[in-house]
Amino acid sequence: MELATQAQEATASFGLNDAIDLMGSMALATQAKAIAVEAQIAAFDAIKAQPGARLSLAVSLPFCPSLDLACDRASIVGQRIEEYSSGLIAEIRSLAAHLGPKKSLQSIHVFGAAANDISDITIGQIFSVILDLFDLASDTEISFELDPRRTSRSQLGFLRGLGVTELKLQVRDMDPTVQDAIGRYQSAELLEDVIQVGRNLGFESIGVDQIFGLPCQTPETFASSLESLISLAPDWVECYQFVKRARHFPNQAALLDEKLPSLADKLSMYNTLNECMDSAELTPLGLNLFVQPTHRLATAFIDGDLSLNAYGYHCHEATAVLGVGLAAISELPGMVLRNSGSAELWQQSAADGLLTEKMGLDNDNEQIEFRHLLRQLMCNQPVMFNPDEKPLAAQRLAVLVQSGLVEYQQDVIGITEYGREWLPQLLMDSSPAFRGI
Repeated sequence: MELATQAQEATASFGLNDAIDLMGSMALATQAKAIAVEAQIAAFDAIKAQPGARLSLAVSLPFCPSLDLACDRASIVGQRIEEYSSGLIAEIRSLAAHLGPKKSLQSIHVFGAAANDISDITIGQIFSVILDLFDLASDTEISFELDPRRTSRSQLGFLRGLGVTELKLQVRDMDPTVQDAIGRYQSAELLEDVIQVGRNLGFESIGVDQIFGLPCQTPETFASSLESLISLAPDWVECYQFVKRARHFPNQAALLDEKLPSLADKLSMYNTLNECMDSAELTPLGLNLFVQPTHRLATAFIDGDLSLNAYGYHCHEATAVLGVGLAAISELPGMVLRNSGSAELWQQSAADGLLTEKMGLDNDNEQIEFRHLLRQLMCNQPVMFNPDEKPLAAQRLAVLVQSGLVEYQQDVIGITEYGREWLPQLLMDSSPAFRGI
């Protein structure tokens, strides 16, 4: 209970909103402002001026036949796939036009509530446009988030044929009581089959997620769920905390607050997470990612190249992240943007293929540098920092230092042991729109 008490005390002086503001991120639901078209064009011009810019494309496929109660993704429930895909293709074409001569992508990430719940034909049409408008290198990483309950052997084979290299399987939790509480059911046998088929098809990386803080979760059920996942030998396990936000995600309104675990239980779960992963000899990266020692992300961590953006960890930092589709996040030079989370509003602007005012924040150089610094810390990598050279950044970091989350040692900043236990509760959220970025 002592750790929980410390955490509560830290929250009093360093709450979640302060943390998000500290990171110079978007906090789009409460702090967003409209970014003029002229500012976006200036950001694209900055990318044009860098022929070798490392670009990442994030594609939102927000389809889902039925949301589980814990889902925190922007989504379209029902049959509007053809209309959406037409708007998405128009937005991709507009994006490519504003970037100028054909650009190369270092990575493509496809995400959504159940991004694979569409036909192979539609997926193929979207990929065809991307491959026509952008260049891909031999080492371009292409990841695809899957609802494992809605995939098939033929779909996995199709994705591999398109060049997808990594599968991200959305799991949430393996305990039957927790699954019943959120209305999402999947067996270990189903996951094992999906992973085995993926291995046979030659996917380079297959990972799973595990959420903590879900209703009816206890430290004991959480440990059991982790053991079930680890027994399937995924390449990595990514663990985020669940935060109920019924105002933004109405499906969560049915979750009873009294069934959500306490702060003490969530901290206990995070400690259990680290213990289980250590026993399984998975390498901890950042604050919430655990990978096989031979995985490319483990190599990037050793080499000091591990980076973090709104969509997770990567082997190299991108010059810009280009988000397309419903509620997609973009990180451009000098600004962070988010597309509308309203299907109607997004469709209206995307169908025209034109830039419109989007929600987000302008960033000056200091904010950009500070976000970069804190992201390196969140990757659990020491950072060289001279407080005399950047007094404003040092002033903002002082909040973290005073809370015992980070420490200085001879001009090197690092996360403390206490920080590793508490920062995931503070900054690492399961919903991309609310992750500290």
